[in-house]
Amino acid sequence: MVNEGLLVFEGILAFGARDTEDAEHFFEHTLGLTPAEVEGEVRFYPLADDLALAIDTTGGFAEMPPYLLFSAPNLEAAREHFVQRGCNIIEMDTAGTEAAGFFAQAPEGHTVCVVDQESLE
Repeated sequence: MVNEGLLVFEGILAFGARDTEDAEHFFEHTLGLTPAEVEGEVRFYPLADDLALAIDTTGGFAEMPPYLLFSAPNLEAAREHFVQRGCNIIEMDTAGTEAAGFFAQAPEGHTVCVVDQESLE
């Protein structure tokens, strides 16, 4: 847990790729990683016990810096935590899913993704 129970690191580092071919070339051909799972446009590459890379191949996040995935038992409290620290909040497009969450981007450009803990269960 991070920040006195406010955030839980889910063991995922995420990157955006231009497309599937781009992701396969770099992460599989260049780095030699094997995807453990492919869920739609997201490929998961295990790095170690409880640590994985998630690569979004939609192209929508290709220019975004890598980010860590956290869950929060209280999404509103987590959102307020980042707002109070000057972060820009970008709501996730979760249309048609039960997931809820946001990206928090610090003025320095660092980004994290925070999802509702219940949506991961």
